[in-house]
Amino acid sequence: MKAIVFDLGHTLIDYYVDWRVPENRAISDFYSVISENADELPDRSVFAKTLVHELDNARRRRRVEMIEIPLYTFLGERLKQFGLPFDEEVIQKGLEIFYGALLEHRKLIPGTLEMLHNIKENGYRVGLISDVAWGLPSYFPKRDMAFFKLDVYFDNLVFSTDVGLRKPNPKIFHIALENLGIEAQEAVYVGNNLQADIKGAHNSGLKAVLKKSNYFFPDDSIVPDAYVDDWSELESILDAL
Repeated sequence: MKAIVFDLGHTLIDYYVDWRVPENRAISDFYSVISENADELPDRSVFAKTLVHELDNARRRRRVEMIEIPLYTFLGERLKQFGLPFDEEVIQKGLEIFYGALLEHRKLIPGTLEMLHNIKENGYRVGLISDVAWGLPSYFPKRDMAFFKLDVYFDNLVFSTDVGLRKPNPKIFHIALENLGIEAQEAVYVGNNLQADIKGAHNSGLKAVLKKSNYFFPDDSIVPDAYVDDWSELESILDAL
């Protein structure tokens, strides 16, 4: 193996288990921002139900079509839906609100820095493929990587909102491989999601290691090449693949 490509959320950095909690808080806070400058709005409960419905539709499209729907575009469409003019400042505040909702439970997975240091010392090229929460711009997860000092270990970063694709779309894996200058058989992918990470990697010709996580959706039809619980196990797993 010449390269290791990682997922980000719930693989290197934990954010939340129940995503509905931060999402509902973000919807409420976004309503407050809109109401500051809008003469007419539906009541808060109608607004919240509408956004939940539209966010669920966006999630369904992302899953089925394996494309990204940027939150920037989504919020602009919601302003139009409620008869409000496009407002760049309001949308930017909305992006910060949704991102901020993730920070309450943001924490680095134990052993991550040591693991990344070791694999770089061993000569591996290191990449990342990340589906960004709600289609937030990539500068938000890059903030998190810089905050935890992860960014210095990566040779290439691919974010869903930069390329318009989401895992398990093989194209997003091929972009990462091309950027790293390696072939699929020379790389292993590590992530916590069977459907997006393991299936996506296998369909793109990569070996795939499942990082055990609290944020997990079982699927007996998808079998990883290996499992990793503690990062101290990764080097021996890579040697065995």
